[in-house]
Amino acid sequence: MNSAAERTNAPPRRKSCEACKIAKRRCDLAWPACFRCARRNQICVYPGRQPPSMDMEAVSLAVNLLEDPLYPAFAETQCVTDINTHFPDVVQLSCALELPSPETEVANLLAQLPPLQPPMMSLTHDNPSTTVIKSRSSLPISTIITERLQFGMDVLKQAPKMMVLESQTPWCHRQLYKDGMPRSMQDALACCALYMARNDINAPVILSSFITRIDDLRASPPPSTPLEALAHTQSLILYQIMCMFDGDIHARLSAEPFIPMLETSAFNLLNHIYFPAAEPDTALTAPMDAVMQSWKEWVYQESARRTALFTFYLVQVYRFVTGENNLSCDGRLGLNHSWYLSAPLWNAQTSFDFAVAWNEHQHFVICNADFGHVLECARPSDVDVFGRMLLSTLLGIDQAKAWFYSRGADL
Repeated sequence: MNSAAERTNAPPRRKSCEACKIAKRRCDLAWPACFRCARRNQICVYPGRQPPSMDMEAVSLAVNLLEDPLYPAFAETQCVTDINTHFPDVVQLSCALELPSPETEVANLLAQLPPLQPPMMSLTHDNPSTTVIKSRSSLPISTIITERLQFGMDVLKQAPKMMVLESQTPWCHRQLYKDGMPRSMQDALACCALYMARNDINAPVILSSFITRIDDLRASPPPSTPLEALAHTQSLILYQIMCMFDGDIHARLSAEPFIPMLETSAFNLLNHIYFPAAEPDTALTAPMDAVMQSWKEWVYQESARRTALFTFYLVQVYRFVTGENNLSCDGRLGLNHSWYLSAPLWNAQTSFDFAVAWNEHQHFVICNADFGHVLECARPSDVDVFGRMLLSTLLGIDQAKAWFYSRGADL
């Protein structure tokens, strides 16, 4: 039993921070800073708890990550300030060198969008070993959505329906769960079916069900297997999409507190992912038996790679459309990934079809969002929906359409 002194000195539980209390907003109680304070780059103070020193904690975090032997090697990769995508007439990104703090936003595709107008350059050499990319645009959000994001957002809206009817999404292979679906994904799939049947009358009940399932997911033990880790992240993605695009303001507000949970889940997933080399030798064929035996593992790995990248794409879409126009990359996530762009490989539904596609079709590895080789050598039939979504965001929808049109196809 704890002594009276220990009970007296224990920090208060479940009390909102001072900023959320003054603003009369719900606080997610995250430590050292709640999500609302972190977004506003302000010190988060809880009653009875001393606010941490952000600078010292950031230094400690960076050192611990580099010294942790369990932390994946790719986590040490620094963010590339010059994304060599070989796109015509792309203006260089503005960037600032600064030490990452606990408030630093995670990376994703939108953080790397070339600014639509030349921005001001600002360089401060607080820590030259860590580069943080920031991108801003003076154009209205509606214009940027129309020019770059609309295709991707249309894909997002269809994801719950695709998962119910086809057992797949652009980041979840159809055969991923053929031998069994973890409980977290079963619950998310049931919620997707409810979401498809929603109307003005049952929408509040369905939203309440979503939040209950997410709370259950938060309270559940951490995933113990690679498949459970992937299902955990994919289920949160589906919940987030349904809340974001429901059209109801209450649903959209309910999505915000779960953003950090989604980011944490994706970070944990990275521990199970292998990233392929940037330039594989696709000229050599491989024995059919060997390729067929690797298919099941490839399905998991490619689904995990796409899920990790898509998580941060989704998070930045949410932050962008909610008015946060200062998106950044901390060098550990987002575009510092590689994944296979090959519709024949991704669409293969048997190990034999996969082996045939591997030996007879050219496949591309997209590393650090470099689509240059794809734009030069790929055919439209090589680019699946996931690739089209990211390509249209980076290149711009009209330029992506022009590339497909010049090769006799449509986006």
